[in-house]
Amino acid sequence: MNRKIIFFLSLILVIFLSNRYLAYRQLGYKEIPKTTDILDEKDYVWAAKSFLQTGIPTAWSTLDAYKKNGGKGSVEIEGLSIKVEGEKPSLKNISKFDYPVAAVVEIDVGKGKEHISIVQPFMDHTFVAGLIFGLNISNNIQSFTDIYPEQYRLMAIYVSVITGLLLFFLTYLLEDNLLTAILSFLIYSVVSVFILVSRYALIENLLVPLTLLSLLFIKLHEKPWFSKEYQKNSLLVIGGLCAGLALTMKTLGVAAIIMGVLILFNRKIPLKKILFFFIPAVLLGSIPYLYLFLMAPKLFWEVFVDNASRGFFGSLNFIYAFYRPHFAGFPLEGWWPFGFICLLFLAEKFQKYREIILGFLSYLFFFLFFGGLNYPWYSLVFVPFIVIASAIFIKKMLSEPTVTRLIIFFLFPFSSSLYWGRHVFHQQSSNILVYRLFIIFFLILIILTSLKKKFPAVKVLIALMLLLILWKMCQWNLYGFTYLIANWGDLPQEFFLKL
Repeated sequence: MNRKIIFFLSLILVIFLSNRYLAYRQLGYKEIPKTTDILDEKDYVWAAKSFLQTGIPTAWSTLDAYKKNGGKGSVEIEGLSIKVEGEKPSLKNISKFDYPVAAVVEIDVGKGKEHISIVQPFMDHTFVAGLIFGLNISNNIQSFTDIYPEQYRLMAIYVSVITGLLLFFLTYLLEDNLLTAILSFLIYSVVSVFILVSRYALIENLLVPLTLLSLLFIKLHEKPWFSKEYQKNSLLVIGGLCAGLALTMKTLGVAAIIMGVLILFNRKIPLKKILFFFIPAVLLGSIPYLYLFLMAPKLFWEVFVDNASRGFFGSLNFIYAFYRPHFAGFPLEGWWPFGFICLLFLAEKFQKYREIILGFLSYLFFFLFFGGLNYPWYSLVFVPFIVIASAIFIKKMLSEPTVTRLIIFFLFPFSSSLYWGRHVFHQQSSNILVYRLFIIFFLILIILTSLKKKFPAVKVLIALMLLLILWKMCQWNLYGFTYLIANWGDLPQEFFLKL
């Protein structure tokens, strides 16, 4: 009973903090990060709203596939669709349009008037993600300019709040430890880089909670709380549907399905049971693609080939994504690479952390195989894995401090939080002194770790000192985030990597 009460109190704390941190998530979200850097944010909503109005998704694209054929007769933009010979598209007259069709429109997307190519039907991605990001936008909008960043980014922020709660639940199921679960939630909720990337209304930020949900139900499947056969099968079906939803958003979502199959296979689940996960995932995931294929089969394959043939970034693309997310204006910080380093420490206990390791490897495979130009948003799918790995690393550092863990913690997350949360507000001479004092402090902790076998009480002392540091780091992270927002575009240039 005490365990249940503690869990319930922890959940109340997490919900309370989610509400409190919402103000930070919304701080300057209408302009920061810049809303003009990635047109895809608007594009997804355009595709969704035009689909709801006519059944034919219409949006911006630069792929050559839309220029190869079709477009007979005069074309003109009307509302969110393209008319051909004065006729507006619908599911009833698809054959008359000889898809694809394209038209150039003069529009201001935040950088002044410019000309962009609007294509119909839009098949770069499905229209499903736009349905989510456009939930608070009227379905009857009459122009491409009637969609504003504060609308779709607000939905992205709400998604990030749900993601934080899911991280808490999944981490608890994986570790059976409330401190680790709370740490996972806190890292995602107060670290600037995770707050910033979660603001983007990008498909990858929808894949994250869907991946977590799928893992959540897969993990529940092995728990003794559900002993009846129909209960276990139902959990696999729901987990499969969540993975299938990820696929409906983007072809990259197939990694969520592969992830689930690999985890169940590794747990030696019979094939007929794995099908309870696999079949619903594939059936649901294929629906929007089948819809688009039936609309224009030839165009569907040409767009697929175009997407698969994009320029190759190179064999260093993962290393490029490793040390920071390369969105415009993002400064150098330590929490992002720290998460990837922490994943390496989980590898030695593969069976215990197979959900995290296999999930990460599944997305990594598709990241490398289809990554192409290595756009910065491709790496967002790694966020749940590096956050959970970071929480597990810090929890182990508290309970079993080692020289290696303390050094890694100091060099990456601690130094990052210290700089952006304190040093930017103080004079250089003061910062040098404080930094040297913390180096000495961590050296003392390292010395104390060598005494923990002889004096077990030392472990408690180290844990208390580190908890105090973590509490201060939470404050620094929030201070640092407000500094970044207030000084966005005018941050210290020496901390931007020129690569």
